[in-house]
Amino acid sequence: KSTIYFPNPFLPIKTQIVIQLQDRLEQCTLDWTPITEVWCNVFIGNEETAKDRAKLKEMGITHILNATASEEDLHGKISSREEYYRGMNITYYNVPAVDEVWFDISEYLFPAAEFIHKALNKVLVHCIHGVSRSSTLVLAYLMIHHDMMLEDAIDHVTDVRWIGPNMGFLNQLTVLNSDLLMKRKLQLTKQLGKY
Repeated sequence: KSTIYFPNPFLPIKTQIVIQLQDRLEQCTLDWTPITEVWCNVFIGNEETAKDRAKLKEMGITHILNATASEEDLHGKISSREEYYRGMNITYYNVPAVDEVWFDISEYLFPAAEFIHKALNKVLVHCIHGVSRSSTLVLAYLMIHHDMMLEDAIDHVTDVRWIGPNMGFLNQLTVLNSDLLMKRKLQLTKQLGKY
C-alpha cells in the first residue's frame, strides 16, 4: 500500500523561524540567576525562590504564577502550591505545564497574561529553573499586553535575564505572534475604513 505524502509548505519556514529565535536567545551572555525583574513588577524566578517565604515577603511579592505541573506529576518535587502561601496575602495562579516540546502551552498564554496584567503589583512567574515555561508565559504577556513582537519581547527579556523556552514553546509563541499581528492589522484596517 503506497502513501501519497503532501508536504506542508509552511513547516520549513516555521522551523527556520524557530531556529532563528533560538539563535537570538543564545546570543544572551548573561549568567543564570534565581530571580530577575524583567518588566516593571514582573519577575521570572525558579522554584527555590518561590519556596523562600522570607525572600518573597522581603521583595513584596503579592502574586505568584506557578508554571509547573501538579505535584503528583512531579512526584512531590515542588512545594510551591497555593496552600504553601496561606497567611502571606499572596494571590496564586497555576499553569500546569510540562517542559516538553510536545506540551501545548498555548491554551494558557492568554489566561496567564491576564493574571499578570491584572495583578497591579509584584508578580513572580516561576517554574523549576525559571528558564523555559515561566519565560514563555512572560514573553506572551509582553506580546499580548504591551504590543511587542516576539523578537522584541525576547530582546527585552534577554537584556536582563538568560532564558531558554523549548522549541515547542517557541513554535507556539510564533503562532501567537502571527495571530496578534493579524488581529492588529484587522483593527487598523477597520479604523482606516472609518475615515
